[in-house]
Amino acid sequence: MATKGPHQCQRDTWAAYYASPDVVERFRGVVDALATEAEVTASTAVSASQAPEISEDLLATLTHNIQIAQENAYGRDGSSQGVKLPASLFVVPDHGVEETSPLYTILSAAIEYVITHGIDANAAQATSGSAARELVEAVRLKLADSRQLPTVRVFFAADVSSDKRTMLTEALSALGGSVVDAEHNATHVVDSSEVRSGQNGDEAWFRTLSRRDGKALVHWWYTPDSYDAWVATEPPFTAEPEDAGERSGAWHVSQQWIEDSARFHEWLSEEDYEAGSSDTGGKR
Repeated sequence: MATKGPHQCQRDTWAAYYASPDVVERFRGVVDALATEAEVTASTAVSASQAPEISEDLLATLTHNIQIAQENAYGRDGSSQGVKLPASLFVVPDHGVEETSPLYTILSAAIEYVITHGIDANAAQATSGSAARELVEAVRLKLADSRQLPTVRVFFAADVSSDKRTMLTEALSALGGSVVDAEHNATHVVDSSEVRSGQNGDEAWFRTLSRRDGKALVHWWYTPDSYDAWVATEPPFTAEPEDAGERSGAWHVSQQWIEDSARFHEWLSEEDYEAGSSDTGGKR
């Protein structure tokens, strides 16, 4: 199915998602642990502000605020070169946030940052410029130290020209990825195939990721996951979510995956760029 696609991060629909009572409730299990961490940070850091009162509502709001901060810093219209944290890390698990989850690490790093820099956690969405970059990089560092950041290791197929490899390698480096010489060491195998053709003007193909409370989470092909939006389940957004299924081994994607990821400052969905995909196959 096709409809007019988004041109920016869908902040409003995600604000409603994080404000919904059932999503807020999913943070309950980590309130005490994060409150303890906040008190320790406030009591030991130099020039630290008072620890905020940690609650489910604050954690839900802060999760959304971090995403806005990184959009301010590294979004397509941002002034800085860099890469956004994967949007998938900010989706609240149905079973609730746990201390071992990446979202816990994100919140832990963000709370430490706002305390030591005297920022109101409820207003972190206003963070911009160097402060936004510093907040996102503090979160990235803690995720990396916890080995919770996805790694990208690319092996170039033989049909990718030498000049194109040079350009793509530069883009990979800016995104934090790397090139490997052996296919069995790769997370992604990149070839020269062309996959973008399922668009017509402002209309774009989309697929349904999930549904809840009369709304569908929709992803538009060839756009970042941060552009995904919750929309009312009415035409044309009536399709049931697709079963992602299980997969193993490296992704086989078009070189456009790297090019578009660099353009949006965000790793894009590999499924959109799988080598050999058709114009309309599997698109809703």
